Parts: sequence; structure tokens; C-alpha cells
Amino acid sequence: MIRPEIKASFWRWREFVIGFLVVAIGGNWYLTSFGLLKLAGAVTMLLGAITIFVGQQRGRFRVTGSAPGIVSLIEGQITYFSPKEGGTIAIGDITGVSLVTHDNMRSWRLDQNGHSSLIIPITAKGGEILFDAFAELKGLNLENMVGQISRDTKHSAMIWRRNDYGRNDRYLH
Repeated sequence: MIRPEIKASFWRWREFVIGFLVVAIGGNWYLTSFGLLKLAGAVTMLLGAITIFVGQQRGRFRVTGSAPGIVSLIEGQITYFSPKEGGTIAIGDITGVSLVTHDNMRSWRLDQNGHSSLIIPITAKGGEILFDAFAELKGLNLENMVGQISRDTKHSAMIWRRNDYGRNDRYLH
């Protein structure tokens, strides 16, 4: 039986661990073979290194905790519902991403022109899928984002803003 905290830690860093295993397999092929298998080992090590890089970013993005609410991402639309609040926002409509403190919880504030912001606690169930949504935003620095999550602070931080942030001239209402 695996202890629950070890299982949770492995699940948080799963891409990183898988990348390490892929590098180890590729290294074994590269060192013990010749010809095409040696070339395949080198390519496998490269793919494993890329997986390690992405895995460490995703692992740092995932935060332990259990805030109320559920986050989902379906066809480019982020949805968050909790007992107190919730809403939806399309990834293409996001004009700003901030890390704020809301109801004594660190939360994402997703801004959109012409509508109210969507506040999502970083520890909400399914919140790790926001990494993929944020990766689609042109110009967002993922390393800065995961660095801001790692900081233990109550201060707000602007992560990303689109050029037309705050312009409501596209909307009739």
C-alpha cells in the first residue's frame, strides 16, 4: 500500500517523473546500442528532457488544497462553479490574468472587456487544467506565472494583459 502523501506527490509531479524515466530508457539505448537504436536513444532522451521541462512547470502550477468549486475547460471555454459564485469565460475573450487574494484564498482573476471578472481559487478542483488555457494566451510568460504561484504572499500580481485591456468599444451593451 502506498502512503497517501507519497501518492499525492507523485501525482503532482507525474510528468516530471515520466520524463526522467524516458531519459533513463533513452540513455540506456544510447549507451548500450549502435546504429538506429543508438539514434532512437538520443531522440528519446531529447523527448524525455522536454517532458521534464514541461513537467516541472506543471508540477509547480499544481497547488495542494481544496477550495470549493469545480473548474472545467470545454471547447475553449473555462467554467467555474462553486456554492457562492461562478461563471464562464472563453479563452479568446480573456484580456487579463492576475493572481489575487479573494475570501482569504489565492485566486486567479480572469478579466474580460465588457463583463465582470471571473475569480477562481487556485486550489479549486480541476484548477490544473488552467495551465493549458493560459498556455494558449499569446505573450503570457509561463515561467513568471509558476514563479508567482510559488511565492507565499497575500499581494496581488498581474500575470498578463492583452493590448486591448479595458477597451469596451467593441460591445454595444
